[in-house]
Amino acid sequence: MAKKEFFDRKNELKFLQDSHANLSPSNMLVLYGRRRVGKTELVKQFLKNIKRHFYFYVEVTQKSEILNYLSKAVEEQLGEKITFKDFYEFLNYIGDKTDKEPFVLVIDEFQRFLDIAPEYISSLQNAWDSKLKHKKILILLLSSSIGMIQKIMNSKAGALYGRAQKIKISPFKYSDFRLMFEELNEEEKVLTYCVFGGTPDYLDKFKKSKGDIYERIFELVLKKGAILYDEPKNLLEYENVRIHAKYNAILRAISSGKETLKEIEDVTKIASQTMPAYLRRLDELLDLVGRKDPVLGKERLGRYQTKDNFFKFWYKFILPNQTALNLGNTKLVSDLIKQDLNAYVGRIFEEIVRELLVLYNTKKIKGLKLNFENIGSWWDRNSNEIDVLAYNLKEKNFLLGEVKWTNKQLDIDVIEELERKSKYLNYSGAYKFLFVSKNGFTEKALKKMQDIGAVHLDLKEIEELFSKAARK
Repeated sequence: MAKKEFFDRKNELKFLQDSHANLSPSNMLVLYGRRRVGKTELVKQFLKNIKRHFYFYVEVTQKSEILNYLSKAVEEQLGEKITFKDFYEFLNYIGDKTDKEPFVLVIDEFQRFLDIAPEYISSLQNAWDSKLKHKKILILLLSSSIGMIQKIMNSKAGALYGRAQKIKISPFKYSDFRLMFEELNEEEKVLTYCVFGGTPDYLDKFKKSKGDIYERIFELVLKKGAILYDEPKNLLEYENVRIHAKYNAILRAISSGKETLKEIEDVTKIASQTMPAYLRRLDELLDLVGRKDPVLGKERLGRYQTKDNFFKFWYKFILPNQTALNLGNTKLVSDLIKQDLNAYVGRIFEEIVRELLVLYNTKKIKGLKLNFENIGSWWDRNSNEIDVLAYNLKEKNFLLGEVKWTNKQLDIDVIEELERKSKYLNYSGAYKFLFVSKNGFTEKALKKMQDIGAVHLDLKEIEELFSKAARK
């Protein structure tokens, strides 16, 4: 396996270290998440300081070969030449390794047993119940298939139901992501995150490429044979998702801004009776789509959004332009991306600002004390929208914000518009206003914000606040 740079996973790494240090006497953990999210690299980092461990990667192969691979791995890692007649015998062998000191057993891509040798999962259940749970052992089961691991764990019929704790490994948030790219200025960081998201494998590839954001998009996504050109398709195939066309249509619709259930149905022509099942699978099994409701608004106005930035980018710019790309007309697609990228980044930049506010909750930003119980965005059926709404109903405090990612300075009209929209909330209390602008503010806007006591942040101040939070 090619050596990769290990990106920051302090919380997850500490959790594994604590789980090993505090065995009483045993523990079984399932680390799961989409492909490329960094599960294996996390465990490899953890194992660096663990003397007694065994790691096994489940290849896509015949059942008859699994035991041969296990024997070979035992000889290479533990220095013992043993032939196992079945998986249960291997687990008994591992159990004997725990008699004196704690031992860590790692099985990577564990879910593949479900197809190759489902009885191996039952063997683990039996070995755990009869022997291993009484031993000083930490078992780590890694899975890149969210759907298959749910089959193994979530139903009472699943062999590991109630026996293992599930730990989801997710892509990085912006605050973690930006620490990997100190060489970039904040605008470049935002653009990179909005295009490539927080998946460590994609970011590793980005780091190894050269040029500005557009040159790297060309190198990694657009050009013939680009390494990420087919990544979303490959994920659907990896999860064995059938009827790709319908999932592609849904993801394409949402990524292009069609976010309500009716809008998605109108664009995709998928019947309303079956649409919820597709959306549920995209959420629960693929972790690609999520529903959001307006905070302090009506649930029936909920919208669906693409969770992963790279998939959102791919379904907005790559999928609908595959004919041009296949014909070699990368310039047409590249020009389209350059033309529309700022508008595409706008919605994600709102999420970045909300993430910053969460980091500073119970603290102050430019004299404004934050103390909210919930945060999100707000909208109604009349196309009124507020980018940021944070509130504390007990204290009757409300923070309303507008976020702009444009090449223009934010002007007074944006401030007056937010004041107008604030009247639609119908909650009594203290209202504070926040304005965030990539390129700053006009003199009129600054004067108006001073008059109403509003807080304003430009991109430089956003950078300083994230950096300050990271140092704590």
